[in-house]
Amino acid sequence: RGEDVGVCPLCSGCVTHMAAPTTSGTARGVAKARDIESMLPPELRLVDDPYAAAMAGWRTPRWLLRCSGHGLRQAISDALTCPGYVQLMVARTRLFDDEVVRACAPTAPGEARTPCTQLLILGAGFCTRGSRLPIPPHVRVYEVDQPSVQAAKRRLMAEAQRAARKSERAASASGRIVYLPLDLSEAALDAALRAHPGYDPAAPTVVTVEGLTQYMPAEAVAATLEALGRATGPGSRLVASYVDARVHTDPAAACGEGYPAHALARVAAFAERANEPWLSSWPPPPPGGRAAMGPFGRLLAAHGRWRAERDESAGEANEAFFAPIGRRIPPSSLCMMERFVVAAKGDSGGGGFGLDGGDTTE
Repeated sequence: RGEDVGVCPLCSGCVTHMAAPTTSGTARGVAKARDIESMLPPELRLVDDPYAAAMAGWRTPRWLLRCSGHGLRQAISDALTCPGYVQLMVARTRLFDDEVVRACAPTAPGEARTPCTQLLILGAGFCTRGSRLPIPPHVRVYEVDQPSVQAAKRRLMAEAQRAARKSERAASASGRIVYLPLDLSEAALDAALRAHPGYDPAAPTVVTVEGLTQYMPAEAVAATLEALGRATGPGSRLVASYVDARVHTDPAAACGEGYPAHALARVAAFAERANEPWLSSWPPPPPGGRAAMGPFGRLLAAHGRWRAERDESAGEANEAFFAPIGRRIPPSSLCMMERFVVAAKGDSGGGGFGLDGGDTTE
């Protein structure tokens, strides 16, 4: 259809009109996945984002989207990209949401954990956590991304907040968000954070690195982790995602039994067409091994003194979140090309996604 091209399905789970160079196509794609999930009844949805529709930039009229419903939109996404991409994005969003809320929550009696007082979102794109999550009002939110992406996000967020207020689903926390325009490939992260008068590098901070590492060279990821180590205090938490390297070497290992593994070959092509090629990936920890023993866990330990506590697959998230509400993803639709890591800094308390499993700390 001429100008219609696909954006990276790892971040979109759908096909959409290519974003202009000044915006992030992948950021819009993530918002689309959140919006599709938000179409479900409250008792069935894992993510509820009243701002996602405005962020997504749908070309289809809203009334038609609502008429088509969650099931059809997800089926179209699966047909146009790869099976299970919306679910993968929903699982990732929910895991990150839960970790952020838990990290910022007041401690319970006897709990060995320091509540985080800052939320730092790297490569924020069109993330809405600072506005929609139930985190304490004193927690300051810092969003880091390229200036052009932030300009588009702020414009769309103003529209989204107006719409959300009408639906009585809006949070009233957006005033605490601080936007830090920064290109991580060109500027020193810790210096930029320290230069901001409100940011406290000694405070316990929960950091999210979501859907970002695959777009950075490995050495840039290491440098970013080092900078985060210098710019966060004891008790800080980090939650990150990374692409499973088996996507390139053994695709069948990065999806469920019966999944059309050949379909994964389209993912990198979508990223290239969105002008956001994948540059890095890491193998998972060895079977039965601790998170810190995996390549990404060792990277965290070597750069910034982060201790990996959990390194989970989308399959584990499927059992933790989708299965309990009767939405277990069948193996033939289970895409596990991304993994999710929670790490602690210093002697901060344990925790993670609340997924069952053995001890994954060193």
